[in-house]
Amino acid sequence: MAKKKTKTSWLKWSIGSWIGWKSLNYIVNHPNFIRDLKLSFNSYLTALSDLIDALQSLKANSAQLQVELKKTERTVNQIDRSVDRFQYKLQPRLDKISELQKHITNELNQVQKQTLDKKRK
Repeated sequence: MAKKKTKTSWLKWSIGSWIGWKSLNYIVNHPNFIRDLKLSFNSYLTALSDLIDALQSLKANSAQLQVELKKTERTVNQIDRSVDRFQYKLQPRLDKISELQKHITNELNQVQKQTLDKKRK
């Protein structure tokens, strides 16, 4: 049983050595691999730096948005108060207009009723 273990460990060592040799041979014979690896690492660092800058910009813009929302809230409250005052001043006039409208409607109904009565006779 111990021999099987020895054979497999020797086989693993052989395959690992062969893969290592082929990898080292590939890297030595293809210098573009190292250059490409360096470029991809640099582009990764650049993208990471851009992400950090974007996050900082997002935080700053978010803080500015909160400030502007507070300013807007005051303005909206002022507009609401103005509308309420206007509505308060306008309501008696609207009530009078509604009353006059009802009166005119009643008068028109009476005139129409009189006209229909005359036509029937």
